[in-house]
Formats: sequence, structure tokens, C-alpha cells
Amino acid sequence: MPASLLLIDDHTLFRTGLRLIVQDHPSVGSIAEAGSIAEACALPQAPAPVDLVLLDIQLPGMSGLDGLRLLRQSHPNARIVLVSASIAPDAVYEARSRGADGFLPKSASGEDILEAISVALSGQPCFPANSGNTASLRAATAPSLTARQLEVLSLLCTGKPNKVIARHLGLSENTVRVHVAAIFAQLGVNSRSAALLAAQRLGLSMPPLHDVV
Repeated sequence: MPASLLLIDDHTLFRTGLRLIVQDHPSVGSIAEAGSIAEACALPQAPAPVDLVLLDIQLPGMSGLDGLRLLRQSHPNARIVLVSASIAPDAVYEARSRGADGFLPKSASGEDILEAISVALSGQPCFPANSGNTASLRAATAPSLTARQLEVLSLLCTGKPNKVIARHLGLSENTVRVHVAAIFAQLGVNSRSAALLAAQRLGLSMPPLHDVV
């Protein structure tokens, strides 16, 4: 089932921009919005419970950090990733200590945001790789691609079409399409070029190719 997201930020313009980015994620379905903790807690669970919350730290009335406990009660199945204009070590530490599932700087690129969603939805912690200026948000471990999926990914990254990949690996085209869909889901991308970038960024070790035509 597609994931249900909740965006909480008191700045409508930022929420709109964030929605435009996250709606392109292949695993994202419905997207709800709220401008405060109180508004978010009052949202109904129907038609589907919230799977992931992107929560601004600086909110009027009650901050995102202080509102974590209430959000857990209102949306018990949701992963909660705090969003902040600052990536100072103390801010990241506070987010971890309060029980957040991740931390996303507002300076993150669209690609990093989509990757963060994939990591969070997979059940892994999603925090900055370090407390410096980078906005990189890698999971603690690389995506769990099978050996066959890594072979398919290796061929994808050379621009080979499904028909050529199927012939080279002795698979049906339908099987290749299934592998490609699984790879995209694991990497949190929706195109071959994005898969290549994600593979490079994550440092995935792919098998060498031999005379693929």
C-alpha cells in the first residue's frame, strides 16, 4: 500500500514546496498537511493511518520537539522525522534523545529528501551522516539488494534496456521489470538516472559486466 504522509509546518509556502517534492516518491500515496501540533493531532486516521510525519522543529504554540509525545499518541504507527533550519550537533542530539526517527535539514536537496523518506519508511534511523555542512542522509546500512538485483542495477546504470538485460541474465523481460521496480523502491527513486546517482552516492558494490551488447 502507498504510504500516507503528514507534513507539519506553520509556513504554507514551505509545506507547498515540500509537497511538490515528496509527491514524486514512488512509495508515497496520500499527503496531509497541518500548521501546528494541535491541528496535526486533530486530523482523523481515516482513510488510512499516517505512516510518516515530517515535523518542523520551530512551530508556534508547541515546538516540534515538545509535540513529539502527543503526535505519537495521535499517530502511533507513524515514523516521525524532524525538519530543522539548523543541523547543529546539539539539535540532532536533542532530536535523537526525544525519540525522533530522523532529522532532516531544510537545506537538503530534493534528492536527499526523497532518500530520507525511503530510509524512514524502511524502518531505519534517518539522521545526517555527520554534523558538518553536508545534507547527506544515508541509512546506517546500504539498501538490501539481492545479488540478482545488483546485477540488474549494474546493467541499468549502463543504459541497457530491459530486453538486453533479460537476454544477458537469462531472464524474462517481466522478471527484469519486477527487479527494476524493487530496485527503485529500495533506492527511493523513479528513474534509471536517479538509480545511478543513488548507487554512486551509497557506494554500492556492483558486479563487473562482460561483453553486454
